[in-house]
Amino acid sequence: MHRPGEGGENHMRFERISMMYNGGRRVFEDFSLELQASQITCIMGASGTGKTTLLRLIAGLEQPIAGRIDRNELERIGMVFQEPRLLSHKTALDNVLWIAEPDVMANSIREAQSMLEEAGLGDAIHCYPEQLSGGMRQRVALVRAFAYRPTLLLMDEPFQSLDAFSRRSMHDLLLNLWRMDKPTVMLATHDREEATVLSSRIVLLTGTPAQIGLDLKAANHACEPKYSTLELAQLKQHIDGQTVRHMEEISR
Repeated sequence: MHRPGEGGENHMRFERISMMYNGGRRVFEDFSLELQASQITCIMGASGTGKTTLLRLIAGLEQPIAGRIDRNELERIGMVFQEPRLLSHKTALDNVLWIAEPDVMANSIREAQSMLEEAGLGDAIHCYPEQLSGGMRQRVALVRAFAYRPTLLLMDEPFQSLDAFSRRSMHDLLLNLWRMDKPTVMLATHDREEATVLSSRIVLLTGTPAQIGLDLKAANHACEPKYSTLELAQLKQHIDGQTVRHMEEISR
C-alpha cells in the first residue's frame, strides 16, 4: 500500500494556524507544527489547552480561521476516542468488520479475527459490547482503528478511564498493532508515563492561545523511545507547573 508521507521526513504541516472557541477565546494563534511520518507523537497539556481541537483540525472536523494545514488528499484517517463508541447491536468481530470494504471482506474477517486474538479477545469475538468490560471494549475500538489500515491515526486520551494495569496492557497492544504498518500517530494524553513509553516525540502545549512549551524527541524510534534524565525532569517540571496554574484558575 502506498502510504502518504512515506519516504519523506514530514507527514503533515500546520502553518501559522489560528483557531477560536465559540465563546470567543483564541485557542491557537500563529501556531505551527510538523508531524513526522511513521512516528508516534504525543500531545500533552492542561485541560482546555487545545489538544482535542488540534486533533479535530487534523481530521478536518474543524477549520482554522487563519493559516494552512498541509495534508495528503489520499490520507486514510482513523480515530480512537476517550470512549470506545462501539455499535451496541454488533459483536466485537462485527464492530471491527464494520469499517471493512465489501470487496475484501473475506480477507478482512481473517485479519480481524487475528487482530482480536492478538488483543487477547479470541474468546470474545462473538460477544456484544454490553458483555465486555471497559478495557475489553477499548481493545475492540483500538483493533477497529488499526484494521482500517490508517495512514494517520488520531487518539484522544483513549486510556484515561482505565486502571494502571489495563493502561500498560493497552500500551503494549498499541505498539504491537502500530508495528504492522507504522502509521503516523498523534496521541493526546495527560499521562506523562504514557507519553514517554509510547512516543518518539512529546509536544507540550502551554498558555492561551496555546504555544509549544516543550518539544522532546526520543533518541530512538517509537518502538523503543528513550529520553534523557534531564529531558524527563524538564517535562515533569513543566507539567507540574501547568497543574499548579490550572488549579489556580479553577479556584478563582
